[in-house]
Amino acid sequence: MRAILLDRLRDPRFAGLKKLGFFMRGLLFLGRKYKCPCCNWNLRSFVGRSSILKKSQTGFCPRCNAKARHRRHWLYLEQHTKLFSAPTRLLEIGPWWALSRRFRKMANIEFVGLDLVRTGSQVTTVGDVTCMPMESAHFDAIICTHVLEHVEKDRQALSELNRVLKPGGWAIISVPLQLSRPTHEDPEITDPEDRARVFGERGHVRFYGTDLIDRLESAGFQVTLDLARQVPNAMRRKYGLRDDENIFHCRKEDPGA
Repeated sequence: MRAILLDRLRDPRFAGLKKLGFFMRGLLFLGRKYKCPCCNWNLRSFVGRSSILKKSQTGFCPRCNAKARHRRHWLYLEQHTKLFSAPTRLLEIGPWWALSRRFRKMANIEFVGLDLVRTGSQVTTVGDVTCMPMESAHFDAIICTHVLEHVEKDRQALSELNRVLKPGGWAIISVPLQLSRPTHEDPEITDPEDRARVFGERGHVRFYGTDLIDRLESAGFQVTLDLARQVPNAMRRKYGLRDDENIFHCRKEDPGA
């Protein structure tokens, strides 16, 4: 029964059921211990992976289904960008409903969500991040959350992100990251079980290290790495953040500035 319900919630035909389900689950988890910045819901707990009611300190928001990585991004965007105030053409790669539903309601944001298939209203454009159907220098900002580890031609994807970004624009990028070693990838590892064992998940094709900065800079970005461990402990506890959700803040140089 649980598997059937989860499949229904992922099906765009059941968008209304999804919203109702999240609202009812949010009511069950009302509390004061935690807060989700993506929907401003006060919680007694987050929810575990692949679960509807199992408690977790750093899991999904029961109200909007934001993961810890999305809460981390939202807080970073509030503190380090003008996304929520300045007129912005925003592109989200692999858009997540918890974020896109808020972005699409903001008068200052012109939102585009790109994915390989149309999985819901958060996907406004179907396309491949390695060959995007967008004009060059079109977007002010890009959000790319845990996508590149799934992309075999990640350098081509990074070049595309830089292409569609306006000079002076910025991109927020996060991936599973090992700070103690360089990027590990092996194109001969194609079996999903082997990929899960080596790279962390069945759909991953590499495990990035901090040399991702070199790839980003080679694509034309100026890069700053914001480490999760620099987030104050009180904030991490309050918002259910993980200690491994690091953020690459990338900026496209503006020659005319």
